[in-house]
Amino acid sequence: MSSGGTIVENGRTYYTVGTLKYSLFGLVNLFIWMLWGDFCFTLMEMLIPSLLPLFLKSHEAPNWLIGLVVGSIPAALNFIINPIVSTRSDRTRTRWGRRIPYLLFASPFVTLFLILLGWSDAIGGFIQQTVFGGAVPAATVIIGCIIVFAVAFQCFNMFVFSIFYYIFADVVPKQFMGRFMALFRMVGTIAGFTFNRYIIKYADLHMPWIFTAVALVYFTAFMLMCLLVKEGQYPPPEPPKGNPVRTYFRECFSLSFYRWFFLAMACNDASTVCRTMFNLLFARNDLGLPLAQYGDIMSVNAVISFFLLIPMGFLVDRLHPLRTYIAGAMLVIAANLFGFFFVRDYITFFIVAILIAIVYVIQNASKLPMFVSLLPAASYGQFSSANAMVVSVFLIFANFGGGVFIDFLGYRYIFIWDLLFTTLGLIALLKVYRYWSRSGGRRGYVAPTVQNRPAVD
Repeated sequence: MSSGGTIVENGRTYYTVGTLKYSLFGLVNLFIWMLWGDFCFTLMEMLIPSLLPLFLKSHEAPNWLIGLVVGSIPAALNFIINPIVSTRSDRTRTRWGRRIPYLLFASPFVTLFLILLGWSDAIGGFIQQTVFGGAVPAATVIIGCIIVFAVAFQCFNMFVFSIFYYIFADVVPKQFMGRFMALFRMVGTIAGFTFNRYIIKYADLHMPWIFTAVALVYFTAFMLMCLLVKEGQYPPPEPPKGNPVRTYFRECFSLSFYRWFFLAMACNDASTVCRTMFNLLFARNDLGLPLAQYGDIMSVNAVISFFLLIPMGFLVDRLHPLRTYIAGAMLVIAANLFGFFFVRDYITFFIVAILIAIVYVIQNASKLPMFVSLLPAASYGQFSSANAMVVSVFLIFANFGGGVFIDFLGYRYIFIWDLLFTTLGLIALLKVYRYWSRSGGRRGYVAPTVQNRPAVD
């Protein structure tokens, strides 16, 4: 599939990607619907890492169980589901496209189980009385309901989480990818601001209604996006060659370039698990910050991130996303080192939270453009799923291990966890950068495959 370009017809300029052709108005319309879908998707995605640990902790669940439910089980599901769905979507051909049918299928189930998850207290209490006759502790039954609904939610959300990001490579002209991703991150930041400023402070008293409202908003937005964003026509998929599983692993893992790339992404994703799960608990339990105050800090960070994303899109397009991502990793290491030694109260937590938000803006703005620029376009879903498999293996152990790590050392060590894994990821990224530079860099790089195996691999 063509990466696209710019053409002039009858004095009018059009922007192309594959068989799609956009006028300026059409491109703006595409951006609006994709970004609106992202806003609601991000709002929905924040429920699990932000509120599920709080939900489980309210029933005295240990940190290792929080890590298992919030991170390890979803990672295991991602390991199984993502490669199947991603590879099949690369080969799917329907009048709706190759990505949107999967989103249309999964979104109703995502909504249903998210609502049930929010009402786990009431459902668990009902089951405890009617099924067990009060013989089993209510907390045990409720935690069981949370786990069941959370796992069911994650099964279907893996379809959405995988496929949603692949659409960008198929419908957004490549010359606008850095700016689109900057806008994409800005919209996600607005969603984060909305959640932290106006929603999270009500979590203790109105958890079921928060889950219900966010789930329904997500469902409405995603259905509209799927109906109004059009995919182009794709060439017929190549016929399978030999054993499909063997072919998949040979194509994705036989080149050292991709092995280093997948390792770098896995380390960087694993680096954030402790902060994702325990930052709120660190602020509340160790520093004594109330939920409203924590939400205010996170919302201020979102505002700062929003304005930083405006120039970041242009910077990514100008310098190349791989370079900016590496620079971001170096700054993440420095920010965590500073945070470990200096966070002691509201003011220092606020300062370090701002620093962390700033350095992650750099990586967040460049991550998906980096994928688009480095992975083969024709097999983008397949290679993305291979990356997801490696990331999932890391996250299965990192989420559970992170819970145990925090149980032993305390919430402050979220900074050390991030620092160690980001350092490992940086080492792998420098290997990737060396190959990329030797293979032509910004102007001459072509994604390597087993068919055009490079001499430098």
